[in-house]
This record gives sequence, structure tokens and C-alpha cells, in this order.
Amino acid sequence: MIDTEKGRADITRFTIDVAIRLGLIATVIYVSLLLLQPVAALMMWAIILSVAVYPLFDIARRRLHLRGGVAAALFSILMLVLLLTPVVLLAASAVGSLDEYARMLLRGEHVVPPPPESVKDWPMVGARVYDFWLTASNDARALVTAHVGQLASVGRWMGGIAAGVFLGVLQFAGAIVVAGVLLAYSDELTGTLRGLAVRVAETRGRHFLEIAGSTIRNVSQGVIGIALLQSVLLAIGMLVAGVPFAGAITFVCLVLAIVQVGPNIVMIPVIIWTWMYLPALHAGLFTAYTLPLLLLDNVLRPILMARGLPTPMAVIVAGVICGTLAGGLIGLFVGPVVLSVFYDLLVAWIAAGRKVGESDLPTPMP
Repeated sequence: MIDTEKGRADITRFTIDVAIRLGLIATVIYVSLLLLQPVAALMMWAIILSVAVYPLFDIARRRLHLRGGVAAALFSILMLVLLLTPVVLLAASAVGSLDEYARMLLRGEHVVPPPPESVKDWPMVGARVYDFWLTASNDARALVTAHVGQLASVGRWMGGIAAGVFLGVLQFAGAIVVAGVLLAYSDELTGTLRGLAVRVAETRGRHFLEIAGSTIRNVSQGVIGIALLQSVLLAIGMLVAGVPFAGAITFVCLVLAIVQVGPNIVMIPVIIWTWMYLPALHAGLFTAYTLPLLLLDNVLRPILMARGLPTPMAVIVAGVICGTLAGGLIGLFVGPVVLSVFYDLLVAWIAAGRKVGESDLPTPMP
């Protein structure tokens, strides 16, 4: 029938129809993605948050006999409080500290403590550092006046960082509200996602969906949970020891722990400061308390991230590191999910090849 005039016309008509349909589908998908682009990061965070807290949400809903909307609203309020409380306290602490230092500078008091004599013994730069430090300690006002241009540049740089952090907090707060909406309709959305997964990957679709959810929850516990625990314990130690700017240092430690850099590069100078300005007993106790905390993430994080997953721990850790480098904090979750699904597909493909190879072998003679 293809050789006939009518057959060729039918094939041409079918080809045109398929091309038009594919073009329309591609146009709708492109316009939809274009419309969602401004809120794509917010929606990604909302999905990650809703998947991460869903087990707790489900337990609270069943134990307290709450409707889905009420439980989701309570969880959203709780997460907003947990997010905004440390941010407000940190901002108030930073503003109060800067105001106090400005008043001390105007009164002509010593803002910078005098340098210890051991600084002179530092190789190569000891004498210069000691002289600069001593000048800043004796007459901080003159030092500020002499370097007003550099200080203004540093101020603008810090202001840009503060503005970025503020916008990030607002985005995260919006993601929490959207996550509450997703949790309120979690049963319907779960059924839809399972149907879509089965439609895309048939029998393995639901398995991939379970891997994605488990990976997000494990990464949340192993990365963000451990980072929060580590930062809180470090903050308690710094507050007890009387370390200045403990709130700002804690925030920096939290960010460095989440992005997989670790708080060591911040806390080691703090430990050195305690040995320079605190009594030896206090410095020794602070060091003995802080050093095990710096190793806490190396011990607990791999255990939590690989718990209950068929994916090896090395794949999860590689996904966390590579995802963070490629996509920032969102990549922290997307990376291990993608690598976990890819690993599972690779294992299934290898297993299918082995079965085909075994079926091609000749049947052994009795």
C-alpha cells in the first residue's frame, strides 16, 4: 500500500500530523518552563522540604488525628519559626555589636585588643603584623581614617552578601509556605506521581520514586541535620567561652557545613584565639570540647545518608559533593537523587545483559 498514491498520501498526512502535534507539545512545554523559571528555585525547595518532612507530617497527622490542611499549616508555622528565629537573633546580635563598637570608636576606647608578644616571633611577617596590630589597638580612629576607602569597599562587599542572604531567607520562607500547600494535598499528589512514574518507567517507576524520596530524606538528615546539630553545639561552646561575634561565627559554620566545606577553617582560628586571650585551663577545655565536634560530621553523616538505601554510600557522597559544586544548595539534593537513579538503572541494565547472555548459552546435555 505504500507504493500506491493513496498510501503515500496517508503517510505524508500522518507525518505532518505527528510533526504538528510534537511541535505543539514542545511549544506548550517551553512556554510552561519559561513561565515557571522565576519561581523554579522556590518550587524546587518546596518539593525538597515537603518530601523531607513528610514522614513527620504523616506521623503527627495520624497520632493527633488532624486533617491534612491543619497539620500542614502547623508544620509550615513551625518551620517558619525555626528559620526566622535564628536569623532575627543573628541580625539583632550583629547590629548590636556594630553599634557598640561604633560607640567605643567615637569615645576613643580600645576597640582592638593589644597583640601578644608572641606575634613578633612569626616567620617573615611577624614584625609587620605586630606593628599594624599595635597601631590598630592604640589609635583605631586614625587607622579607620587612613583606610576609609578600603573599609568602604569591604562594607559594600559585606552589604552585598547581607542582601543576598536576606533574599535567600525570603525565598526559603516562601518555599516553606508552598511546601505547606503541597503537604496539605500530599495524598492526591503522591497518587499522581506514582501513576506518572509507572507510566514513564512501568514496573520500575515506583521504585525510582521511592529511591528519590528516601535519598532526599537521608541527605536532609545527614547534611542539614548534622550541620544544624554541629553548629548549635559549637555555638554553645563559644558562648560559654565568651568568644566575640559568636552568632556570626555560628552562621558561617552552618553555611560551610551545609556546602560540604566544613567549619574547621573558621573554628581553628577561634581555638588559636582562645589560647592567646583566655586562661590556659579555659582554652584547654574549649579545645577539648570543640575538636570532637569538628569530626562529628565525618562520623555521622555517611551513616545517615546511606541508611536504608540500595545505593552505595560512595555514590551518595559523590552526588552530594558534585551536586553542590554544580548547582549550589539545590544541587546538594538533586545530585544524589540523579546519581542514585542512574546507578540503579546501570545495575538493572547489567543484570538484564547477564540474563540475556545466560539464555544464549547452549543447553547442557543430560
